[in-house]
Amino acid sequence: MTGGFFTIRAVKYETPRRSEMRAEMPFAVDRWLAHLHLTPDQDQKLRPIIEQADNELRNLRALDLREIEGILDRAQDRMNPVLTPDQRERLRQMLEERKQRLGQWFNVPEP
Repeated sequence: MTGGFFTIRAVKYETPRRSEMRAEMPFAVDRWLAHLHLTPDQDQKLRPIIEQADNELRNLRALDLREIEGILDRAQDRMNPVLTPDQRERLRQMLEERKQRLGQWFNVPEP
């Protein structure tokens, strides 16, 4: 149960700190290419490379999000036996909101 609380607190404090990096992720393909002042030939050659990196980052974030959701689900499972029905419902709502915010932060579309 203690691990669940630490997980929830870590996610709570890690998310705002990491959100500062969000502007750089994913690669904003057009922005990156514009800042490099590429020739049309360079643009044609580099665009697929940057787009592939962008796709790889999106896939990694989706995987990270699934792992975080699994950690939160396991924490909830361990906490539920100690909580009253009303507290379990509030915890469920809190974790659902957290997952939605994480999905937005990771820029991963909801299923």
